[in-house]
Amino acid sequence: MGSVGEEVARLLQIGRPVFRDGVRQFLLARSTLIIAALLLTPGLLSGWFWYDSRGKVETQVIAGDEVRVFEGEVLHAVMADLFYGLAFDLYLPLVVALVALLGAAELLNTEFKQKTMQLLRTSPVRMYEILLPKLLAGTLGTFVAVGTPLTVIYLALLAHGGSFGLREHLPLLGAVLGTLLLASLAYTSIFLLINALVQRPLPVSLVYWLVWEVMLASGDSQRFSIMHYLRSFALPRLDYLGIVADDLNLAIESTSGGLTELVSIATDPWQAVGVLLALTTVAMLLSARLLERKQF
Repeated sequence: MGSVGEEVARLLQIGRPVFRDGVRQFLLARSTLIIAALLLTPGLLSGWFWYDSRGKVETQVIAGDEVRVFEGEVLHAVMADLFYGLAFDLYLPLVVALVALLGAAELLNTEFKQKTMQLLRTSPVRMYEILLPKLLAGTLGTFVAVGTPLTVIYLALLAHGGSFGLREHLPLLGAVLGTLLLASLAYTSIFLLINALVQRPLPVSLVYWLVWEVMLASGDSQRFSIMHYLRSFALPRLDYLGIVADDLNLAIESTSGGLTELVSIATDPWQAVGVLLALTTVAMLLSARLLERKQF
């Protein structure tokens, strides 16, 4: 073992081409392009709404700011609620995991199909020096593939409320993109581990996603799901919208004194980040060990 500086230099030398190839492979995959195109659909529908309602939108001055009003509703508030629903009810709990699942399979399956994993395992290159760049490539690929459509949708929706609406709800966009980055990292590490563990990773990954993440996404047992910690991280950043723990399924019923009330089970945001980083680290260590011992 060399010094820390030598190890980092070695990792950069080996990992840079692996990372570049992984990102290119991920973003140019047919499944990624199709999903990214479909994710832009709400933005296109927003353009139709703008065209259809252009004569019914009024501009009013509220608290010194010019805002747009449609049928008595402040447009930027309505559009912010719509964007919040799309992000936290559809894209983050469902789409991100699907994109990461397909991307992780693409990143490792290439090595298996081209018979290069066996060569890598018997070469002086250590397995983590291959897996870490692939993890970063999968994380960046997932973030770009989902984050770009989400940002376009934010701009398309909030543009209806004028420049004030675009500025007012930047914390919402920040919460979505921050949560997306953590989701991309955690889900990619889990699906890389599944790819290293089983011969047919796709059905196993789908079962994990649907049973573990979707079915455990509510109630006290959700503490064992990635989604719980993603929502916990986002919750404080959504305070300005009036979002509470129950809105993100981070509350359970508790009976006290004969009265039933909802009690928050949200994890502290920084603890949530720590749990996701620890999970990612453990998943990568296990993946490296499994690939070192796997029979090809």
